[in-house]
Amino acid sequence: MRALPSVLAQQLRLGALAAQQGAPALLAALSGSQAQQARHSSELAIRGLDALKSGPGGRSSVSGVTATVFGCSGFLARYVANVLGNSGGQLVLPYRCDDTDVQHLRVMGDLGQVVMLPDFSIRDDDAVRRALSRSNVVINCVGAAQETWNYKFEEVHIEWPARLARLIKEAGHVERVIHLSALGAEPDAPSRRLRTKAAGDEVIREELGPLATIFKPAVMTGTEDKFFNAIASLAKRTPFFPLIDGGRTRMQPVWVRDVAAAIMNSLKTYDSLGQTYYLAGPDVMSVVEQVAFVFATIREKNTSLPMPAAAASLMARTWDWLGTSTPLRGPTMFTSDYIAELKGNYTLPSGVLSFEHLDVKPHKVTEGLPIEYLRHYRSGGYDFGSLAEEQPVGGPGFGHPGSARGPSS
Repeated sequence: MRALPSVLAQQLRLGALAAQQGAPALLAALSGSQAQQARHSSELAIRGLDALKSGPGGRSSVSGVTATVFGCSGFLARYVANVLGNSGGQLVLPYRCDDTDVQHLRVMGDLGQVVMLPDFSIRDDDAVRRALSRSNVVINCVGAAQETWNYKFEEVHIEWPARLARLIKEAGHVERVIHLSALGAEPDAPSRRLRTKAAGDEVIREELGPLATIFKPAVMTGTEDKFFNAIASLAKRTPFFPLIDGGRTRMQPVWVRDVAAAIMNSLKTYDSLGQTYYLAGPDVMSVVEQVAFVFATIREKNTSLPMPAAAASLMARTWDWLGTSTPLRGPTMFTSDYIAELKGNYTLPSGVLSFEHLDVKPHKVTEGLPIEYLRHYRSGGYDFGSLAEEQPVGGPGFGHPGSARGPSS
């Protein structure tokens, strides 16, 4: 008789072990990624979950979690949806944008595990009730980087959390709420965006209490970000890059995948209920250092120049008017509110809960996979580009006699 394939033979052996000695022996026999996968769905700290679970864990299982992700078309939400879907969670994804803007979310979970709710509005109580009707986890990623003619900061950051909290309490069956804020969101913050976010955080705390967990991530980087991508895009399209007040503002950028991992881990412990987590990367960088890093990574001459905040604010008035009076929007980095925001510093406060309390080690945002997307801004493609000395640079086989080698990044 032909021997069974090794994977099938191992599964049969583990099944027999579980029947003879129980689940503890089975978990002990599992190793590496298999053990992680088995624990992934079984450790979620949601009451009554065991009765809803099915399968050994992982994407093709049913974890028992039904999570409504508001703001699902945004940057962070797609990564949160992905980690929930890979653990066997069912996703309810309300959206108001075009279908093509959310089509990537349809494959975040297994077949039948992703429910799309089109034509959603945060102003429609009935639409919110429908989105919440079967969920035991709610994740609020709704936020605005700049005001538009349709939505102001106060409505998005204060009125919406208040409505959501009221309808969650009315539903009565939601077990966990994750609310996304921002590092620097304080009542005395220099920008209205951050002040309104702080007010929204307070609404969530008052209305939902220990049901909610609040996350305050630093500016996030990643393939679809509006931070390093915005700098690189302007570097390629404009003759110079303006540094507001010389780029002195200090930040701690964080990789979006680390934030998603922290959110997932918070669902694995009851200790996170009612807590606020501040998430920042390992490196503190000023804006001028961030801009210099992007120019070096895309292998372009650094054309940044200092610009007084007063002059930038005058120029921003046109963009402000266009953004709030017409469907057009200018760069977020050149709105009056963002220029005001640059008067502060956004680094990790001392004595707060952070990544280490959720067993996540954050990656550096200046090397490896977190900056892979930036390399594709290089002129001519991934292996080309120019240095500050304006000498041609390429990878192996692309060099020119006497030319300088490019940076390893």
